[in-house]
Amino acid sequence: MNAIKDLKLEELLDDLRERAMQRIDELVKEGRRQARHAGGGHETTTLFSAFTIGILAGAVVGAAIALLMTPLSGRQARAKLAERVDKIRSDNSDKVIWDETPSPSGNGKAVGSYEPSYSPPNPVS
Repeated sequence: MNAIKDLKLEELLDDLRERAMQRIDELVKEGRRQARHAGGGHETTTLFSAFTIGILAGAVVGAAIALLMTPLSGRQARAKLAERVDKIRSDNSDKVIWDETPSPSGNGKAVGSYEPSYSPPNPVS
């Protein structure tokens, strides 16, 4: 009778529960793997690798097509872009209205520029 009391049934039950949970986890993982395999699926790392390779291959092919199909050389394209930027700047220079009155912060920003409508909290001393 003393031998039965020394078994500490509570510890034995906890150990059995832990082993059962581990076995259940193993069986669930194995079942998922088998279901993926039966359905023609792949492992997660295989899918990620294939996706990454596809993205990189698409980027390389897109860059090659862009280089082959461009109508201008790099120097000509930069010159044309610079001309357009200068034109846009000159067209919009009269539309920007600068504030003539000095602001309290003296930041010289254009009228209507964003400034927060709140003041930062004062530190507690």
